[in-house]
Amino acid sequence: MPTALFLDIIPSSPDDGMYPTEIAWSLEDGQLKSVLILPDDDWEPWDNASYETDVQHLFDHGETPADIVSELNDDLSGHTVFIDGLDDDTKLLELLFESCNQEPDFELAPVTELFLDDKLETILRLRNEVAATRGLDLHQCADTVKSLIFVASERSKKEL
Repeated sequence: MPTALFLDIIPSSPDDGMYPTEIAWSLEDGQLKSVLILPDDDWEPWDNASYETDVQHLFDHGETPADIVSELNDDLSGHTVFIDGLDDDTKLLELLFESCNQEPDFELAPVTELFLDDKLETILRLRNEVAATRGLDLHQCADTVKSLIFVASERSKKEL
């Protein structure tokens, strides 16, 4: 049975000028990747970050948007990738790809399209329970992706 793919992105702030600061995504084999994103100059990184965003850390340790976009397309090409739909993941992914004048080779879909029998509130409750049980921090995009992988695994076991 194929493994569902998930993605989560952390924004620099909740404001209109937000930009992506970190992204995590899962692979078909269940592994996940997580990288900090080097801010593009067009995002005005110093002006559009909340107090929680360490812009200098992004400049020191982030990967270029072009490298990330290339890796995302290599890893996810032709797949549907699910997002929790709580944040501005779609907008942030668009900003990331626009900074390189590229398009994603994969589709984003809300997690409700994967779990058709469940309302978003149910899915989020399950995700939160998994996170609490496994000590995952849902403010970290890698942990959000992990929690969704665990929920999908549990749901598929119940369907068998």
